[in-house]
Amino acid sequence: MAHLILFMDANFQGKHKHIFDRVDALSLVGTDSQGNSVCVADCDFPDGVSSIVIFSGNWQFSQSENQKSPFPSILGPGLYPSVEAVKLTNDNIRSLMPVTEPPSMPGEPLNGEVILFENASFRGGHQHVFQGVKDLGSMGFSQKASSIVVKSGNWAFYNDTEFDGSYPQQPVFGPGIYPWVEDVGINNDSISSLQPTSGAATISNTVDNEVILFEYGGLYGPHRHVFAPEPNLNADDDNFFNDNVGSLVVLTGVWSFYADWNFAANYGIPGTSGLYPALSALNIAYDDMSSLRPIVPSTVTPGDDILGHVILFQSANFHGPHKHVFNQEDNLNADGDNSFNDSVSSLVVLTGNWQFFRNSGFNDDYPVVLGPGLYPWVEDVSIRNKDMSSLRVVQANATVTGDPVGAHIILFESANYHGAHKHVFVSEPNLNADDDSSFNDVTSSIAVLEGQWATYGDWNYQRQYIDRSQNPIILGPGLYKWVANVQILNDDLTSLQPVDQTASATGESLLGQVLLFKDANFRGEHKHVFNLEENLNADDDNSFNDATSSIVVVENKWFTYRDSQLQRAYDVTLGVGLFGWVENVGITNHDMSSLTVAGDRRLFIGKATINIASGQVPDPVVVDIAMSFLFHIDTRVFSVENGFNPITVGSLGTIRYDSADDGLFQTDGQITIPNFKITGTTSIFGKDVSADVTFLLSTGVATSPSNRYMETGSPADMPALGQGNVTLVAAGNLAGDDFSIKLVGTLTAQA
Repeated sequence: MAHLILFMDANFQGKHKHIFDRVDALSLVGTDSQGNSVCVADCDFPDGVSSIVIFSGNWQFSQSENQKSPFPSILGPGLYPSVEAVKLTNDNIRSLMPVTEPPSMPGEPLNGEVILFENASFRGGHQHVFQGVKDLGSMGFSQKASSIVVKSGNWAFYNDTEFDGSYPQQPVFGPGIYPWVEDVGINNDSISSLQPTSGAATISNTVDNEVILFEYGGLYGPHRHVFAPEPNLNADDDNFFNDNVGSLVVLTGVWSFYADWNFAANYGIPGTSGLYPALSALNIAYDDMSSLRPIVPSTVTPGDDILGHVILFQSANFHGPHKHVFNQEDNLNADGDNSFNDSVSSLVVLTGNWQFFRNSGFNDDYPVVLGPGLYPWVEDVSIRNKDMSSLRVVQANATVTGDPVGAHIILFESANYHGAHKHVFVSEPNLNADDDSSFNDVTSSIAVLEGQWATYGDWNYQRQYIDRSQNPIILGPGLYKWVANVQILNDDLTSLQPVDQTASATGESLLGQVLLFKDANFRGEHKHVFNLEENLNADDDNSFNDATSSIVVVENKWFTYRDSQLQRAYDVTLGVGLFGWVENVGITNHDMSSLTVAGDRRLFIGKATINIASGQVPDPVVVDIAMSFLFHIDTRVFSVENGFNPITVGSLGTIRYDSADDGLFQTDGQITIPNFKITGTTSIFGKDVSADVTFLLSTGVATSPSNRYMETGSPADMPALGQGNVTLVAAGNLAGDDFSIKLVGTLTAQA
């Protein structure tokens, strides 16, 4: 990319401004509340340029805005300490642009560059230096530097003016980043002069990553250089850019950006080398960023090993409330989670060999070690009823083994595995039993983890459910998100039993399972999630929205997200295991709102062309757009992970992505994403008015209802990998307006 810096004073001093592309006005102009034009940013730069450094590209400069009245000089890469020396009038540049013509005036060679920073870790004010400076006081930067970046050349630094007062180790700095000067032999706040040197570097590393942040859109306003992970844009020594980034440039590297400090709430679209005058191309909300870092490879973070898993029940025969315990629980009477102290009457050991104790802290053990199996009454295995206070996995062999766990089903009171739930392991003749009646006539969804199950509408296995061919319904392993889909009446189930019969119904494949807990260390209320949960704040099950403190991943790998609909991912992929405190792996406590079995991320970068029939906006509207998808190569399921940022469509207001169903990425490159929902919002008489529309986004042909618009998509050209160039199209009617949408871009795998 073309790149130069304008300086307000000669010899590269005074305020400076980075330019990367054609700029028709050096200042950002807006409108005040009275409708008057006012300068918003970079107000000193029109008619204020006295020196220039050109890193790349050939440039032409003009005396007026919009490239009018150009100067005859074409300048190429180099140093220009005085614009008048190259036939540009001092303080008279108002616009500029890269050109293809060769340079007409030579600059001084650009042999080195150093950036000095006022604070450690490249924070605070900064000063660019390109030539020897005998006294940094002339730049207002004497004895201020706490960190350094040498971008090119080898440099010597001095603690006195006139290149005097060498440091004891006399280091020669080659290209690299130096976040704290005292780590490399320079006293803090002591550099008074510096100069390039022909001596060999004694200290060097590399400058592999650099981003420049700008306060306003269009790369206007104050800027900040970032060279390394920046966990907190709200740091005490440099907080100006927290929630204050309006645009950015990625000079080198690939970067991840986050809404929260400490790399939480990833926006989902990595920034590669290029200009981002509008943050929507990276799905970054305007004035919202709080941290950023070079991208971390998508490796899986495993949890602590699951050595054992027990489910405790308050009543015999696996009735009543239950509690999951993994590996150990030293105190069933812990604050905030004490309902199972002296309350256990039955239990199921799913994995591991377990020892149980009468008192907390693993004190006063019962004389048995229980192996995997069913234990419907604890007193049958020498454990006193309602007496247990702690338990743990042990290496010792089991002294007692219960009946094997050959069947396991979980009933849920709402569809999609929402609401309260109940585990069943053996024949259950009456869900209306005196000691456990909460699940009579309330089941709306089912997860069959093991075995084949017959289900009945009445107690004692009466009125068995049958299919349309009058055959008994036998549920096999799988997920049944809505019982009516398999001819089981909603809110009607009263008894069920495992059977030795071939399944007649097969549920959705169970790809993964997670348990969420409200408190750390797997305490408090819990929730089962299978495969996907798009909204922990759903109307029928919202108790776990922004409420998770610990997680158990039972099966597969998982992505987690700050917002519903899989928006703003946390920068971690969870593997199987125990995560006793979510913040240890970068998930903010009490903040998660959705999660899904991990797929391969596919980034879509391209342009959206939007046609709207009313004529109230330019037709078409063309904007840069970015989205991310999850691609499951085994099933070829293709789902939206991060939708596009809100798009402004003139007087009609904005349109924004809302949600979408899982789609398919066919082996021939064709893509279909059903129920892709967008919301349009406009303001009428000072009130926001919204309208929704749902359509099919695909690589096929889309026609609007009145046939005004017809768009034709094209399949991805690397279907085996779920990648390649692709055109996705849709058309429909939104609030009485025919519209069409065409997305043209490239799907690539995230590093």
